[in-house]
Parts: sequence; C-alpha cells; structure tokens
Amino acid sequence: MDKLLIKQCLFYGSWLVWPFIAWLLWRLRERRGRWLVALLLAACLLFAWARFVEPQRIHVQETVLTGTGAHARLVLVSDLHLGVYKDSTYLQRMVDRINTLQADAVVIAGDFTYEPDGQSLDAMFAPLGGLRLPAYAVLGNHDQQAPGPDIDAELRAALATHRVEVIEGKTVRLGGFRLAGLGDRWANKDDPAFLSVSSSPIPTFVLSHNPDSAIDLGPDLATLVLAGHTHGGQIRIPWLYRHVIPSRYGFDRGEQFLATPRGRVRVYTTVGTGEVGLPLRLFNPPTIDVLDLRP
Repeated sequence: MDKLLIKQCLFYGSWLVWPFIAWLLWRLRERRGRWLVALLLAACLLFAWARFVEPQRIHVQETVLTGTGAHARLVLVSDLHLGVYKDSTYLQRMVDRINTLQADAVVIAGDFTYEPDGQSLDAMFAPLGGLRLPAYAVLGNHDQQAPGPDIDAELRAALATHRVEVIEGKTVRLGGFRLAGLGDRWANKDDPAFLSVSSSPIPTFVLSHNPDSAIDLGPDLATLVLAGHTHGGQIRIPWLYRHVIPSRYGFDRGEQFLATPRGRVRVYTTVGTGEVGLPLRLFNPPTIDVLDLRP
C-alpha cells in the first residue's frame, strides 16, 4: 500500500476513536469488567488528546539567552510540515499569533512540507505573506528529497512570492548581528565554508534545520545556532522519546552546548509546530519560540 495512503488512513481513520469512547462510556454502567473498561477509556482519551487537541494548540515560549553579544528578539519556528496532516488554515493561525509578538524578525528552520502530494505550494504558504516582521528561512530534509520528493525549486519560488527570504549559504545584517543560513545536513548542503571567508566583528547567529550541523562549526563561526528537526521527540513519553529523535549528537529541545573540533558551540533547538509519521503530539505542543537575546 502507498505510504501516503497509509498516512491518510491513519489521519482520517483516527476519528473512529470517538464512537469507541462513547461505547466505553456506555459500558461503564455495567459492573462486569469495569476496571478494564476504565483503563481502555483512559487510553482512548489520551489518544484523542494527542491526536485532536495537542497538535492544534499554538504554544508561545519565551526564553532569555544572555551572553550573545547582541540585543535582539527573534521568533523561531520550524517543521511546519504542511501537507498530509496540516494545511494553510493552521499556518494562518500561526501567522496571526506571531503578528501579536514584539520581535525584530522571524526565522524559520526548515521542513516546510510533509508530502504535499501535488498541492500548490504557492497557495499553501500564502499566509506567510501576512507576516508583519521580516522573515528568513532555510530548507529541511522533507523539502529536499530526504525522504522527498525534492520540491526545492518550487518551494523557494513560493517563499519568495510571500516575502520569505531563503538565506542558505549567505549572511544578512540585522541590527547589531548577522544571520547566516545553512542548508540541510541530510542533503549535504550545510557546508559552513562561506562563514570562514566572511568573518565578522559582530555576533553571528546561524540558522540551520538540523542541529547536528553545529558539529562543523565553532565559536569563531557561530555565536548561536538556531535549529529544529528533532520535534523534541514529538510524542514525548519519558525515556522512549529519546530513541526516536534523529540526532547523532544528543540534541533534544531548548538550549544545549556541543563540543566540536573547533570548540564549544551553543545551540537552541525548537520543537517545531508540525507532525510526521503519526499525526500525534503528546506532552510536547506545537511551539513558537521567542528568543530574547542579550549581550
């Protein structure tokens, strides 16, 4: 069976949990097997939360990071994954929420899509055109054929139409710092060589989809790396979630430090807003990170 069809069956078939919950509530009236029924009901209610409630939330998390060498407020989002599980309606809600925040710019750390299956990317990402802040982005593995399909050119064109600047392999000056972009690591597009030939006396914040890209950096090249990709495990069941995070260097979520051959690198990883694999989130809501950067 086609993988996309399987995901669509999971997505729409999961609605059957509601009549099953109703049946379990009816069965609770009976004494026989009540404890088993209650246990099944609790499991179904948890599933319903993870499928229908938590993925639709928009959590805003503000974090103060000192020692960055600059005064700035950045909105960091990642892993939108519009396609089989989420659409432009959810993105519009995100944009509306971002527009209420006080910040200098929005930075998007890749994985815009998740099997869009021939949908118009221009229409899908139209809400981004309503952002009131300048927006900068890099692409992720789901945008560049790992696993694919490769929609790189079409996605870049759609983002440009809606005033989102893709900054892979270059830097932009924003106030008292510069923002640099690395391409996707799984697509072998995260070579940081351009940073070595364009050193800067002001802090450099590196936007990367995969936090593992920090292994090729050092404090001389990156004051701070901003990334996504991990989803924070997405379904955050204690201990188990760590085994599904796609990171070779132990990245999870939030602020971490990585010892690299060039020195110690500071990384902030957002849990993102979309879902892959299963259309579920648990104990780990979609999050917009507001980073209050201070010298």
